[in-house]
Parts: sequence; structure tokens; C-alpha cells
Amino acid sequence: MKVDEGTRERHPPLIQVESNIEEWPVFQLGRSKSNSVVVERNIQSKGGNSLKQRMEVSAPGKYRLPGRFDLDTYSAVLELLEIRGGMPEDGVLGFSLHELILLMDLEPSGRTYEEVKRSLRRIAATVLESDNAFWSNGQQRHISDTFRLWDVTFDAVTDKNGSGARHRIEFGKLFQRSFEEHYLRGLDIEFYWTLDSPVAKRLYRLIDLKRLGSASWQVDLFELQKHIPIGPYAYVSKINEKLKAAHEELIERRFLSDVAYPEKSVVIYKVSEAFRTRREGLELAGTQDEIIAIHLLTRSGLRGDVARDLVAKHGPAHCTHYANALPRQKNLRNPAGWLRKAIEAGFELPDTPPQRHRVLSPEEHHEARSLIQPSDRVVHPENGEAASDPVPSEPPGSPAPDPKAQEAWDSLVEDLIALRGRKSLPGWFGDF
Repeated sequence: MKVDEGTRERHPPLIQVESNIEEWPVFQLGRSKSNSVVVERNIQSKGGNSLKQRMEVSAPGKYRLPGRFDLDTYSAVLELLEIRGGMPEDGVLGFSLHELILLMDLEPSGRTYEEVKRSLRRIAATVLESDNAFWSNGQQRHISDTFRLWDVTFDAVTDKNGSGARHRIEFGKLFQRSFEEHYLRGLDIEFYWTLDSPVAKRLYRLIDLKRLGSASWQVDLFELQKHIPIGPYAYVSKINEKLKAAHEELIERRFLSDVAYPEKSVVIYKVSEAFRTRREGLELAGTQDEIIAIHLLTRSGLRGDVARDLVAKHGPAHCTHYANALPRQKNLRNPAGWLRKAIEAGFELPDTPPQRHRVLSPEEHHEARSLIQPSDRVVHPENGEAASDPVPSEPPGSPAPDPKAQEAWDSLVEDLIALRGRKSLPGWFGDF
């Protein structure tokens, strides 16, 4: 049972998800009688050679393969990770069952807590075996390895509804590495939670990944059913029958504008302009202005995901203007709350002298940079090229300020103010 629609305002618009897991059918949509599933395919490597890929997902002993509910649980864990500011250095996320249930918009109850707890254990027990199927962005090649997504530890001391416990998820090394190497993509989690059909949820994530930021994606239906996964079905008509309801929901929710069939076994998914415009409005390019703006907002007490979303929506100059004005506001009970409202409402402020940004330390730069949402326009390795890191590399270090240059700059600013007046200076002038 889902809770009131109003609770969705908690969700950050975009969360970072690991691209390999989005690509392969780790989560099953039907009841499988087997405790393992294998997906194989051939792709063209960068050199033009054929590369055979194989991914096996298996569950040991009493566990079954992760399914529909587990995909929601996995999504809630990554959303909580985003809210906390990204992957911790030690790869450990503290959480309560109550937090995850609220993110999943479920009604808290003893049964729901147990269901989420079993789901976390089921995902932890699942083994992924890659033969050239898992892309390493650091090594710039496909790797063969066996791994699990995470280990989970539950605190033995808890209250009856699980809200008082602090449990732990320790992410697997290979999974952590993808976050460190930025082999990620942005998932519109707000939109994801509005979908009802598990097939629509999985299809949405797959289309949004594979379209590479473009307006459409074309795929063979027999190949598509392996990656959702459904079936396997031997006839196109049966595949279309199983996809029909999901297509209708994705069109109704304005993710898709059309589903076309240029050939009998080929489908073209056309993503609506409204959805693409929304996504582009939520993305950041990772410029120095954005990094500085995010740093100023988080230093002022705003949560990392809130700071990033404000910069994405209102622009770095606008956010920086109000962050610089915050120290001059008197008698604020909640400075961070005032700052957020000022940015969103565009408060009128009395004239204030422009402030200079100090140079960020490498640690501050890295912390703010980690909150930038990587672009989805990533070249995937199966398209014939190695996937490039969507995040610009961090500068090796910022030069120390030159006192003579600073003195000359201050003199120039004073002359400009005396000549033209302070109001004549553009809003971005103080950002230098």
C-alpha cells in the first residue's frame, strides 16, 4: 500500500545509478523456477571485432532471484545514498528500515519492515558472474569477475517497527569502483516512483539508458526481451502483447511520445520532448561555477542533493549571490532554510559589496564535484567505442593567489564602482 502522494516531495529529482546494473537484467520480473539466469550476446568492440558477453545472475540455497519488489528496494537504497551525498569513502551506508520504506512510499507496518529486510538480504545473497559483461571505466575494458552488490548487517537492538535501528550496507568493491570511476547515469527517481507496472519501470530505465541522451532508441524485440527480462517468447506478437500495457503507461505518463515498428521484429521508442526538456533542466555540466556554488550552499548548511538541485534549477550565479548574502542576514533562526527560500523565491536584497570566492582546496573541490550529476550522454562500449568518463578530471591543484594580482583587481573594482556605480556591475561580477 502506497502512502499519500504528497510524500514524494522528499525525493531528489535525480539519483546516480551504476550503469552496468541498469544494462543487465539483475532483477527478474516473473517468478523463475530456476535460481539462476544467463544472458548472452555479441557486441562489436572498439577494434571492430566481435566480443561475446555473458552475465549470470544466481541465488544460493534458500534464496530466489531478486524480483520486482527488490528493484524498488535497490532504488530506495541508491536514493538514500544520493541524499547522504554519494558513495562514502569506506563504502558503508548506515540506514534504518523506516527510511527506506518512506522512500518507497509504503505504509509502515511490521509486515512491510520484514518484507524490506528480506529484500535487502536477497539482494546481498545474489551473485553476479561476468564474462566480458561488466565495463570498467578505470581500466577502459570489459572485465570478467564474480561479485555481489552489497553485504547487509542488521542491528540486533531495535524497536518493534525498525525505525530506531541503524543498520549497515557495505557495498561490494566492484560496485564501489564504478562510483569512484563515475560509470554512472542519472535516473529521474521522481518519475520512476510514479510508475505502477514493473515492466514499465524496467523498460523506462533501459530506454533512458540506451538512448544516450537522444530522442529515440531502436532495438530488436527478441534482444529486448532478454534484457527486461520477459519470456522468452518465440513470437513477436507474444512479446508485443506482454509489452502493451507498459507502452500505454509510459505514453500516458509522457515519457514516450510514440512506439513505432519499422520492421516486424524491430521497435523504435520515441521519448517525449517534455521528458527530455525536464531531464536537461535537471542536469549539470560540472563547470567551475557550479562546483563553487554547490560548495557554498553545502557549507551554508544545505544538504548535498538539495544544493545540487538548486544549482541545476536556478543557475550557479543566482545561488552564489544568495549564499554570499547569507552571512549579512541578521537574527535568522534557520540560516539554511532562509537560503533555500531566498534562492527559490528570488528575494530582493539591499545592495551589498561583491564578495570574492576563496580558492577551493582539493578536498573541497572533490566533495562538491562528487555531487555533480554526470551527464547521460555517455558513449557505451557496445556501440563500438570505449565509454568515456562523463565527469571532467579534477584539476591537480589550484595555484595560490597572487597578492599583487589581488591588489590590482581590488583597485580595478573600486575604480569601476566610483566610475559607474555599484548597480552597474553584473550579478556574476562578484564570483571572480
